[in-house]
Amino acid sequence: MAPGASSRELVCIACPIGCRMTVAMDAAGAITVAGNRCARGDAYGREEILSPKRVLTAVVQTDSAQFPCVPVRTDRSIRREKMGQLLGELYRRRVSLPVREGQVLIEDFDGARVVFTRTLPPDEVPAVG
Repeated sequence: MAPGASSRELVCIACPIGCRMTVAMDAAGAITVAGNRCARGDAYGREEILSPKRVLTAVVQTDSAQFPCVPVRTDRSIRREKMGQLLGELYRRRVSLPVREGQVLIEDFDGARVVFTRTLPPDEVPAVG
């Protein structure tokens, strides 16, 4: 391989097949993808080398003793280098119940919305007896 060239072995996550691929970038910046069985694998391999992205899942604290956390996720992939920033923002937040699945917590973070993935009722103490 020429100076400045690099290569990575990947398992494709673009579809259920899970192809084992080799993605290489030469010194001039040309990318080749080998081992993929579909066009989605080619696109995934190129993106993974140039600007990897992931869907982020996390939890946010609530003000409820009964339900101390509620799960959230981005509705699309965000750049991997932005994940720490988003996690910091999420871990500083505290939400009040009720929340419903699909409700937006953050409207725009790196082009994605952060949504609740579970419906939680108001924090009520159940009646005794």
